Amino acid sequence: MLNHIRTSSYGVPYRFTGGRALARALWLPDGPAVLEFDLSRPGTMAVRRLSPEGRLPGLSRTSAAYRREVEARVRFLWGLDDDGRHDAAIAAAPDVAPLRERFGVLRILRAPDLYEALLVAVIGQQVSVAAAQSVRQRLMDNLGTGIRVGSGPRAADHRLYPAPRHLLAAGGTALLKHGLSRQKAAYLLEIAGRAAAGDLDRDRFAGLSDEEAIARLCEIKGVGRWTAEIVLMRGLGRTDIFPAGDLGLRVALQETLGLRERPDEKEVRKIAERWQGWRSYAAFYLWMTLQSRAL
Repeated sequence: MLNHIRTSSYGVPYRFTGGRALARALWLPDGPAVLEFDLSRPGTMAVRRLSPEGRLPGLSRTSAAYRREVEARVRFLWGLDDDGRHDAAIAAAPDVAPLRERFGVLRILRAPDLYEALLVAVIGQQVSVAAAQSVRQRLMDNLGTGIRVGSGPRAADHRLYPAPRHLLAAGGTALLKHGLSRQKAAYLLEIAGRAAAGDLDRDRFAGLSDEEAIARLCEIKGVGRWTAEIVLMRGLGRTDIFPAGDLGLRVALQETLGLRERPDEKEVRKIAERWQGWRSYAAFYLWMTLQSRAL
């Protein structure tokens, strides 16, 4: 999982604070904050809130309700509420079981909300990972909320993605200066407008099937099926999504299954039927075969 964050587009907000510890800024119930996730003890994640004075002692000074809310957000972010049945299915599937042996038991790292998931996916459309990461970092540096933790030479600045109101206030002209095309700037502004209106709250999608959720997301200008499927995985935590139009997945499938030719989208969807019920995890393990090259 740590290697995934080091090489993934979703790793941009994270900063490693140790070999097996990392931190990122998040919006918490009382405003922006920086949480550190320490995975140095096997099977355990220690979560600490960082402050200008350094590490606070866990979240023990806060109310029980606050801790439950923070824990729920962390569990969603790291996929800790997935019931684990996907792992047994992967271990029993001859074609992807070797990937589990290679990468270990994985959880899908998610965006904290639909708004961030959409920003990340739309910025990444039809550009390289490096180019997308550069745009995201510039948006965070120039338009996102900053939080400083620690003091003196150990002080570190963490940035959030721009809040919807900050993107809307910046406007299209400012977004062009961050490396976005005019078209993508317009898409981001529409996403920000919908988020500001409350249309992207996760609970509004809770009762929808995967196909219904995809259809609703595709109503947003700039969001096609590929983007919607990525957002369902990363922003809604849906576990049976396979973005068959993703070029990386098609390459990974060809290499993993030893196919003579690269499968097209229709063929990919047919192949993925064998992993029905946990297709998101099959896709994640296949993506990891490509990311491992960057390590």
